[in-house]
Formats: sequence, C-alpha cells, structure tokens
Amino acid sequence: MESRQSSRDWVWYGGRPSVDFVNTLRDRYRGGRELLLEPDDLTAWFAAAGQHTAPPAGDPAERLAVDEELLARAVRLREAVDDGLRAVVDGTRFPVEAAEVINTWLARAADHPPRLAVHDGLPTLRHTRRPADATTALTLIAVDAAEILGSEDRRRLKICTGNGCSGRYYDKSPACRRRWCSMSGCGNRAKAAQHRQRTAAP
Repeated sequence: MESRQSSRDWVWYGGRPSVDFVNTLRDRYRGGRELLLEPDDLTAWFAAAGQHTAPPAGDPAERLAVDEELLARAVRLREAVDDGLRAVVDGTRFPVEAAEVINTWLARAADHPPRLAVHDGLPTLRHTRRPADATTALTLIAVDAAEILGSEDRRRLKICTGNGCSGRYYDKSPACRRRWCSMSGCGNRAKAAQHRQRTAAP
C-alpha cells in the first residue's frame, strides 16, 4: 500500500532523475526526514516519477516491485549520489566510497546500453526509458548521476540557499544563477523577507 505521507511529500524541482531521487530524504539540515521507509514507498516513488515496467506489446505497464534488500541498496545509492553532490557544491575532494557505490550500479548499465535513434535523418542518443524491473530503474538513476558528476555539468548541481532548506537541484538556467529549489517556495519566502527588511528599515 502506498505511504500516504510520502505520496504527499515528493518534490520534483531537482531537474534530473538522480537529483529528485536524492530529495527523497527531506529536511537534511534538520536531521533528515526519510520518505523511503518501506519497500512500497520506493515503488510509489518510481510510479510518481513515471518509471514503470516496459510492457510487452498489448499489455499495460506494471509498477516496479521492491523488497527490503533492494530498498537498502537504493538508499545507499541515494546517499552516495548526495555525498558526491555535496563534494561538488562544497569544492572538496570527491569521496572514493561514493564513487565505488555508484560504479557498482554502473557495472549493470552494460545490460541496458544506450542506443542511437534516427528521426528525420538526425540521430538522438536514447537511454532505456521503461526499465524491466526496479534494479534497472536504479541503474538508470546511477547513470544519470554519473553523467552529471563526471562532466562539466557538475557545476550546475546546487543546494537551495533558502533559510533552513536543504533541497538539491540541477540548475538549468542559461546563466546558471538559480539560487532556490523553487521560486514558488523558497524564492518567494526569501523575497518576502527582503521586502520586510526594506520596509522596516528607518
């Protein structure tokens, strides 16, 4: 059964699948609020993220099944990605342990290689979009994280500057100057606080 709490609290401002996955641990600055408490929570997150099994022709897609062991491995992957993200944001050495965890998942990617799809005479690189199972879905998250962390795109990884917020996001803005997880949330609160300070000043 889907966890009512987690279904309400998913956030999608991360900008990339791996960053949205990192945000399944909320309120990190306040000790953390875990949204993946049981296997059904991860199954529900996959469904909310649009990850379903690749159905045979004519059959509907199914939700990705997760057990306790896979949930524990998923959480280790999530925290490894976040360790790497924080190292990038802080400008510190990338943790070897995080790279090892991510590399363990990347080793599975060879079973689901990307392909060039040709449309209107132009090639497009396509990764597997509908995983066969939950393990494949997590492998694709690891691939997404590695593509960011292992390239110049890493400079677009950020942590929200909102007061007390710990939201992680991938900055897609052209000038890479985004400051908040979302304008409707932390952005509006920051602007409102600035307005109060200006109007209260003598």
